[in-house]
Amino acid sequence: MRTTSLKLSVAAFLLFSPVYTALALESDYSKPVNVLSVEQFADLKANKVIFSGNVVATQGTMKITADKVEITRDDEGKLKMVTAYGSPTTFEQMMENGKPIHSRSATINYEPNKNLIVLTGKATVWQGESRMVGERIEYNVKTQTMRANNKTKSQGGRVSSTFIPSDFQQQKK
Repeated sequence: MRTTSLKLSVAAFLLFSPVYTALALESDYSKPVNVLSVEQFADLKANKVIFSGNVVATQGTMKITADKVEITRDDEGKLKMVTAYGSPTTFEQMMENGKPIHSRSATINYEPNKNLIVLTGKATVWQGESRMVGERIEYNVKTQTMRANNKTKSQGGRVSSTFIPSDFQQQKK
């Protein structure tokens, strides 16, 4: 049972570690990971952990809410995929500039082999009044690039963005 708890803790920690690392508070990654859910299920043979029912996961200033979170590892124990499902899923974290960043979407997918976080289903990322809205928003953790598209008829098939310069300026010390 201790091994299962350890694997759950490690999997939950890995859920958070890649998200927005370049801009996030570094101190978050040394904080404990806490996951609350109605049910937690570990399939050790399949290397999969599933948290379901009003999932709230926190680490430092990071917080993810979802209806369900699935974490899958490969045969070597490396993180393969993290998927959060919800109506909606949400993510928030305090950034180095002292301002929180938020996201909301139907799903959040993280593929570490591709360094890719993908938000799908009415995806929105915002900081202050600045925001990006599309059906799909991709964020490459390594290159720190974002791409959004909207191939549905919502918003006329277009992506919407609003940028407020003061939202991106660092606080003066």
